[in-house]
Amino acid sequence: MTGGSRSVAGKRLRDQVYDSVRDMVECGKLAPGQRLTEADLALRFSVSRTPVREALFQLAREGLLEPLERGYGLPAMPAAAVLERLNVKRLLDPVMAAQVAHAGPRAQIEMLSTLTTEARSLLLNGSLGDFACVVHRFQKRLTQMCTNAALGRCCEVIEDDFIAARAALFQTTRNRVDTLTHLCALVGTFQREDAEAAELETRHFIGNLMAGCAAGSTAVDVYTSPERQGPLRLAHSIHVADATKGQAPGVS
Repeated sequence: MTGGSRSVAGKRLRDQVYDSVRDMVECGKLAPGQRLTEADLALRFSVSRTPVREALFQLAREGLLEPLERGYGLPAMPAAAVLERLNVKRLLDPVMAAQVAHAGPRAQIEMLSTLTTEARSLLLNGSLGDFACVVHRFQKRLTQMCTNAALGRCCEVIEDDFIAARAALFQTTRNRVDTLTHLCALVGTFQREDAEAAELETRHFIGNLMAGCAAGSTAVDVYTSPERQGPLRLAHSIHVADATKGQAPGVS
């Protein structure tokens, strides 16, 4: 079978299809509402429709896809649904960030820093889907670094459910650049092993997204810790550049 980077020889066909479609979702290859059908995927992966049906059903059970007319797709996310998910993340993500800063594996902090460099490059020159994929990988890495295994598992489930919400949020330039600012600042708190700052940074970031989403426009970022200044200057330059091209800077 072809078409999925996770395919592993010896895996059941259903699992291979599941991994391949999950990769498509996590890497931003699907737009909300884009339809996946059993027939198209069976042809793409050179398998029968049965393993495709089983894989799509499993992905829908996990909340990564939703049933559409004659197929499945990435869930559409109205503002109310995005806010619901942000509210859950605001409860758990700051605690996870504090755990990682306090006792997370030091060797993996550099991996997070590398991901922020990749995200910066993609924000400047890459696609929205590729940028979202790197942000998702960063968040998944945090769940793996969390020293509270139960908390990490909960945050991982929430992060998977947040993929479609992030696709909606990232339609707005300010939300993308503020996310990069957040990731860079968060890595700084990890490097200093400052759990309090990591929690505050995460709580502020999610609260800012919620305020912008609820108001229908992006809230002004007033949190000015030193590690945010460089990324904020980059964010502002990108925001202004996009606005001068006629791209709306507010929440879509």
